Amino acid sequence: MKQDGTLGNAIRNARKSYPLTLEELGEKVGVTHAFLSRVENNKVTPNDELLIKIADVLDFNDSQDFLNEFRILAGIYDSIEENTSFFNDLKSSGRLEINTFNNEKKIVDNSYYKLNYLFESENKVFYDIKTSIFGEKVATVELPHDVLHQIYKLINREVIKTIKENPILLKSIQNPEVIEDYQKERSKKRAEFAEYMNYLSVTDSIGDFMREIYDDEYLT
Repeated sequence: MKQDGTLGNAIRNARKSYPLTLEELGEKVGVTHAFLSRVENNKVTPNDELLIKIADVLDFNDSQDFLNEFRILAGIYDSIEENTSFFNDLKSSGRLEINTFNNEKKIVDNSYYKLNYLFESENKVFYDIKTSIFGEKVATVELPHDVLHQIYKLINREVIKTIKENPILLKSIQNPEVIEDYQKERSKKRAEFAEYMNYLSVTDSIGDFMREIYDDEYLT
């Protein structure tokens, strides 16, 4: 049976790269080599306590990457260590779904939650025309390939423009607080705009007004 992409195969590969025999690893984690053999052949799934012990032995760099991988393959998502390169790589791949409202995590087989996936997929792409993001649907259309290409270019242009104005966003995968700070700053600017609008005279220069609200770099 093909075992690629399974918990047992991941543990076996990590053990052999150490290298350790089944007997040696079993002694270190407190189980028999026969039980470990069943684990590596995906006959049984170890609990999180045993996964931690196995990862502690095999991960001599103390990176937590082995434990993250083992937990994901075992279907344990809530315990994934977030301050690791493995977690960041998982986010970058688009396979980690993180709910905006409750931060619940789920692993998906394909990169459905990465925007590029829609444009790079060979499947047809359909779009609901709505009055707003959560508004009423007016119609559903299939998007032709040339339209997708134009949308992709527009998105790239806007993303690059936003990053040029906010280079800290380049660290948003490694540090989730970057997005929170960005949104707080945007809310602050909107509040300042609304406040100044109450006192803006029609004779005031729009250019001076905008420079008072935003830094010059935003207007170049």
